[in-house]
Amino acid sequence: MGKLDKDRFQKELGIQYCLAKGMMPFLEVIVQNTTDLTDTTETLTDLDVLGVGLKGDGVLFKTIIDCKSGNKMSAMNRAFWAAGVREYVSADDAVIILKNTPVRSHRLSALSLGVDLHDETSFQDLGRVYDLGFPTKKHYQSSLEGWEKVFDAYATSGWAAPLSLLVQAVAPVTLEPSTTFRKVLAELRAIKGNFDPNKPSHVAILLDCVASVMVLWSTMARDIRRFYDPKMDRTLFEHTLRYYLWGGKEAYTIRQQLSEKLPGMERPRAVELPQWDLLVQFAGVIVAAPNSAINSAFLAKEAAIKALVPADPVSDASVNKRLEADKNARTLCKLVLKYLVLSCQLPREFLAATDKIIDSF
Repeated sequence: MGKLDKDRFQKELGIQYCLAKGMMPFLEVIVQNTTDLTDTTETLTDLDVLGVGLKGDGVLFKTIIDCKSGNKMSAMNRAFWAAGVREYVSADDAVIILKNTPVRSHRLSALSLGVDLHDETSFQDLGRVYDLGFPTKKHYQSSLEGWEKVFDAYATSGWAAPLSLLVQAVAPVTLEPSTTFRKVLAELRAIKGNFDPNKPSHVAILLDCVASVMVLWSTMARDIRRFYDPKMDRTLFEHTLRYYLWGGKEAYTIRQQLSEKLPGMERPRAVELPQWDLLVQFAGVIVAAPNSAINSAFLAKEAAIKALVPADPVSDASVNKRLEADKNARTLCKLVLKYLVLSCQLPREFLAATDKIIDSF
């Protein structure tokens, strides 16, 4: 994302639109090929803004926002492109912000594809449906400068590039959240020696990671609620949760068999995610408040940006207002931070550093 890009204003509008609707925005999401046939990651396209929110009982709703400041492609052709990408990433709808006003008939035709065409003025009118003050900047996420600070934190830490791809590109569009969650844990454990809790950029990276992990758990919490029964004992709950997190009984059994065949093993070792007891505790808490996961993700993202920019009273007040309406969001955010720090063997000083930012709201 260049500081001189012509669509910066439109991207800010897209982010603020997501925030006005209570959605979690992701900026410049890379869309990868679903089939890996080469040694390098293949990028197909990118999404200017992707909003992730909840509908009903923990079901994720995803909106693509495409920003176009030029006229190289007609509005209707762009709608065809957006409809294809929407289908490819399993998004629910798409919005295109154009510089010029699209033809009325084209707007109606685009709607049949699940794509909403707008110029900047009509898009701002749409935003005011959800927030009368739109597009007033009310959050740390509202400004592109804050996002650029987080992107720079990853860029200046070369070891964090694979983690950046996981949390910013894979997590918001994955259809296998438990698999992505395990990949995030594995990547954090692989780079644990690079983290320094005294560096604000590293604190921001960890908080940004928490935001994406909570988006994953938004879906996972819904799934867990489907097999959780208040009458089931802890042993049965752990047994079922273990199969779920490993992708089913067959997948877990294969990993268990491979583990038992490792050389030098005197006795079979159970395949387990690190800090299992703490993870089971977290799963039990989030089952009681699954819809709080998105608010917890929002809190972590705000905290990630706040770690890198001067404090803003307006943004602090907006975050506090959202937290007052959801008492569980702060608790869930801290529980995930504790789990990631302990399970991935990161310096424990991260807990004090992140708690300080979270409690400042």
